[in-house]
Amino acid sequence: MGKTTICRTYRYPSGELREKVLAAVKKRGFRSEQAFLIAACEHELRETDNTEATSQMEARIAATLRNLTKEVQSLFTLAHSQFALTNSLLQYVLTCMIEPPDDVLPAARARARARYTKILHHAAQEVATRNKATLEEVLTNGNQQ
Repeated sequence: MGKTTICRTYRYPSGELREKVLAAVKKRGFRSEQAFLIAACEHELRETDNTEATSQMEARIAATLRNLTKEVQSLFTLAHSQFALTNSLLQYVLTCMIEPPDDVLPAARARARARYTKILHHAAQEVATRNKATLEEVLTNGNQQ
């Protein structure tokens, strides 16, 4: 079977456009005006496909960023509530604590510094342990979704 050929006559809106097309045909080395127009049509169709693919990819990226924003916001809320709880607990403890008399104040401060160092050490261990568990939980929940 032979190749089906469809012939068309092109009507340009102006003579100037036709002259530009003919100049482009010669400059770019096309065999004919028709070959140039076919190449232009194919190029336009490819660009349309690329534009649609880019739009879809942008939509997926935007959705991912929205999800990440929600997750970061929830982590911020969690950290903020943890800080508020710690602050309330500290205010409660300081309110209920009895001030030592002036004659035993230096010894009380020394014991307080020792307790403070001990608490900081314990908190550092707790943070290291909890952070690992929290990260594992986040990774596990992220894989399930």
